[in-house]
Formats: sequence, structure tokens, C-alpha cells
Amino acid sequence: MLKRIQYRCPRIYEQINIDGILNENAWQKAECLEFFVPVKVIEPVSKTMAKLLYDEKNLYIGLKCFDCDIKATYTARDSSTWEEDVVELFIKTSTEGPGYYEFEFSPIKTIFDAFVPVSENNGKILEYSRWNCEGIKVETFISGTINDSSDFDDYWSIEISIPFAGLPTLDGRNPEKGEKWLFHVARYDYSYSLRNSRELCSCACLTNRNFHNINEWLLLLFD
Repeated sequence: MLKRIQYRCPRIYEQINIDGILNENAWQKAECLEFFVPVKVIEPVSKTMAKLLYDEKNLYIGLKCFDCDIKATYTARDSSTWEEDVVELFIKTSTEGPGYYEFEFSPIKTIFDAFVPVSENNGKILEYSRWNCEGIKVETFISGTINDSSDFDDYWSIEISIPFAGLPTLDGRNPEKGEKWLFHVARYDYSYSLRNSRELCSCACLTNRNFHNINEWLLLLFD
């Protein structure tokens, strides 16, 4: 039986100000996820720091993405955000049965969200993206000059709030202490300095480049 790596998601009572800057004390309660390049399972060139928290209404994710060449131009919701710099969150609100959510967020706050009703993406992701998560909030901070490869950027950071009420598989309830979901956080980085100008990484030790392989996702423990 597959033994999954478990990430402890702390319950918080302080308010998170969604401004793209992870400066609230609450973020100190969560551990940083470690990221790996798929297949090779080595440390990526572009460092990523990511943490998750939750309260009575929302799941929070905060990331700091070190990036020397920040790129993002898509502005419409459910654009092909994976073709530029983006962070991705995959969550499954049960360890059993099919159905999961894919979220993508760009440095300019563009959102791609989809509900995949089957156990694994079968090529209909654009059809599944007709679903939108109501009440989702996202804000970013950019340390650099976006879409300008003539200089060196530093990083971009992002804070996201996903309301439990916006996830239909929960049927209006909130996760309880001790509950376990499946998840992983991933990133596409497009930079001229990278080999092949692109790097993929994930907090899951993926044996192939398929972010949708549920069998290799992590456990999310609501603590």
C-alpha cells in the first residue's frame, strides 16, 4: 500500500490579510513544503516556498517564488496560464472516490480553476474549467519588472483564500480537525536562464510529469 507524505495544515484564529505579502504571524505556524523536479526528484533551480493554513471558513495558501525573469500576460479567467509563470494547487477533499480541484494562479492574479469529476484528467480540462470557485481571493506582490527579460527580477509572492463554501464536494460543511485530504502544490517557471527555458516542480515526488497523478499526491492533515 502506498505510504503518502503528510503535511500538517495548522488551524488559525488570526485574520489573514490577502495582500500577497506573507507577513502575518500566522504563517509562522506552518512548515514550508519542499519542492522537487518531476522524474529526477532533485531540487529545482528556482526556489519556491509554500505554506498552507485554514480557519473556520477558508483554506489559505501562501507562496514565495524566486524568479529572475517573471512572465505573465494572460488576464482572462481560465486562460492557458500554464504557458507562463504560474503556481498550481491540486486538492481532493477525500482520500476515496473520484473528483478533485485544480487551481492555477499567475503573477498578475489570473485564475484558472476547474473541477475534474473523474479520478484523473482525461484531456477535458478546458471543459472542466467551466466551473468557478465562488468567493476565491488572490493577491500578488512582484519584486522585479514583469515581462522584461533585459534585467534580473527577484521574486513574486502570492496569497490565496479558498472558501470551503465554494467547494461543492464538501456539501456545505467545513473540514474537521484530524480530517485528511489529498493535495500537491506545483509550479511552472519560464525563464531565459533555465535549461529549455522552463522548469516544472512540485511538492510531490512525481515519477512522471503528470501533475494529475493522484496516486503520488500528499496527504493534507487538518490539525
